[in-house]
Amino acid sequence: MTVEQIGERLRRYRRASHKTLNQVAAESGLTASFLSQAERNLTGVSISSLARIAKSLGIPLNTLFDQPAQPQPDSHQGQRVRYSVGSQPLVYERLSSNFPGNLVNAMKMTMAVGYQSELISHEGAEFTYVLCGQIVYVIEGHNYPLGPGGSVHFDSTKPHSIANVGDDVAEVLVVTTMGGLLDDHPAA
Repeated sequence: MTVEQIGERLRRYRRASHKTLNQVAAESGLTASFLSQAERNLTGVSISSLARIAKSLGIPLNTLFDQPAQPQPDSHQGQRVRYSVGSQPLVYERLSSNFPGNLVNAMKMTMAVGYQSELISHEGAEFTYVLCGQIVYVIEGHNYPLGPGGSVHFDSTKPHSIANVGDDVAEVLVVTTMGGLLDDHPAA
């Protein structure tokens, strides 16, 4: 999916819900200026931010973003579909399967050198394990530098961001309980 398609979808579904940018901003915890830039394709949007927008609009995440399905309970290296969101310098591999009642979303995330996410917060918990590279999580203003084998587990309602601070690509395993990342279910 191109970044243009994401921006167009964001605007179309926001307008269909009869909500202003300010209303979606207040409900999603994002700023109206960020949402405006996203709708005009001037900035990338993370999956977490898309999930928060989907929740505000009362639509499933897969309405805004085509996440590959993972119907089987097993997942194997080299057989997973790698995907990204628009122009974001992240590549994802879905590790968890989807089924009714599932509360866990797991993915492998590959971050380009210099990548830094926006500051976000969302429902649930988040666990990240570093496979390779050097990253820094910032959680409520505190820095948590992590290298291979390092991990962080926290209440993801706390404002947080992640950055690749190393000289090489970083790969991390991310597990969340954020319902909005699960497909075929309305963002709850």
